[in-house]
Amino acid sequence: MKVSLDGELYVVEMMLQKLTAKVQINSKTKEIKEYEFQQGEGESGGPFKSKKLVFLVAIIAVAVVATKLLGIF
Repeated sequence: MKVSLDGELYVVEMMLQKLTAKVQINSKTKEIKEYEFQQGEGESGGPFKSKKLVFLVAIIAVAVVATKLLGIF
């Protein structure tokens, strides 16, 4: 996992198996500005969408915990 500050945006990147999620959170409003998924090679669609949703929820939870630990919230 990687957390960085890019101007007013906190960028949280997390990898799990062959999936990478990237979430951008506005440091002032605490609003999620953007998120994206990138899947590794050899993965197909199908039931993978539900895994993306679970992964998104997990990355947002990790981002919130990380920002609380950093004293931002």
